[in-house]
Amino acid sequence: MVAGWTKIKAAFLFLAWSLAAVPGCARPRPPEPFEVPIESRLILQVPFFSSEAGAAGALAEVMTYNGRPVTPERILLALGGKPPSPQALVLLARAEGLKARYYHADPPQLVKSVREDRPLIVRLGAAAGALAAGDYAVVVGCNPEGVVVNSRSINQQIIPWSPFLSAWLKSGNLALEISEND
Repeated sequence: MVAGWTKIKAAFLFLAWSLAAVPGCARPRPPEPFEVPIESRLILQVPFFSSEAGAAGALAEVMTYNGRPVTPERILLALGGKPPSPQALVLLARAEGLKARYYHADPPQLVKSVREDRPLIVRLGAAAGALAAGDYAVVVGCNPEGVVVNSRSINQQIIPWSPFLSAWLKSGNLALEISEND
């Protein structure tokens, strides 16, 4: 009986260690110190689709920016009217011949993306200014005051850094990066 208990105990300890090592199961790391950029940057020619389409509108903006014109309505049809997951958005972009991935970004990566003229789609886990919890927004710029976003009926709205970063952190800093295949 003791030998059986030892094997169960070892298996349990391995399972507990495995779960702690899996992202999302372990406690989130505290945010790293972040220096707000001193310059103002705006990604030009990102279209804006005023709609209640949320993630579909955000994806349509970034796909159109990357040379694959599409409407939020077409994306909603492709999703079957379901609320989209990040995986579904990535698969739709890939089906149109674009490179796409979702990941847990950090503020310096967000600023780097803006500097390289690559709009990011971010998901917010809490309200931030004019943005509601669960909103998807397209980051189209940044400046010392905040992040410039497109979301639903908001075109190039500046959301102050602190509320934006807090709301973004509550979604695990989820970002979708979509670009042309090289």
